[in-house]
Amino acid sequence: MNESPCFCLLCAPTERGGPAWEERDSRVAGNVTEFGWHVMGVAGGDSPGDWGYSIGLWHTLRSPEVSVFGLPSPTAMRVANSAAAAVRDGAPLEPDQRRGDVLNGHDVTVRPVHPSWYLDFFGAGVDFYQAPPLPITQLFWPDRAGRFPWDEGADEYCRTSQPLLWIPKGESTGPWTEV
Repeated sequence: MNESPCFCLLCAPTERGGPAWEERDSRVAGNVTEFGWHVMGVAGGDSPGDWGYSIGLWHTLRSPEVSVFGLPSPTAMRVANSAAAAVRDGAPLEPDQRRGDVLNGHDVTVRPVHPSWYLDFFGAGVDFYQAPPLPITQLFWPDRAGRFPWDEGADEYCRTSQPLLWIPKGESTGPWTEV
């Protein structure tokens, strides 16, 4: 287990915010305390898609947080929750790992998220931890033929609905760079 310090709201409480932050942060902190993590769903709005991500895996298990893009937010939240449960049950997330245990038997690939993307997509997590960078991974799902967004011939939806967040923001192209 990684013994790096945790600067989250539970380990290093601070005074800040206002009613909206207090409500959101107390809900996140309550779930992390009770269940070990919280899963945040984001309806994409003007973005190319929805996403979901965990908050609290680093605090509870010293595991990278997990994110999933391009699926409806309730589905992305279920996948993130399933990945978190697998980590809790002894199956850690490793870079470039293929996993068949978090998306109904379909393989997903794990990639680290570059910190340049954190404020764009993980604001509630950044607020909870107070002192990024914290480790975040992204789970990629394949198209119906089993191809991932970076594979030749991957279908258009698979490619455009999942940002390649391991690439630093300034070096990336595609619809997610303008979110």
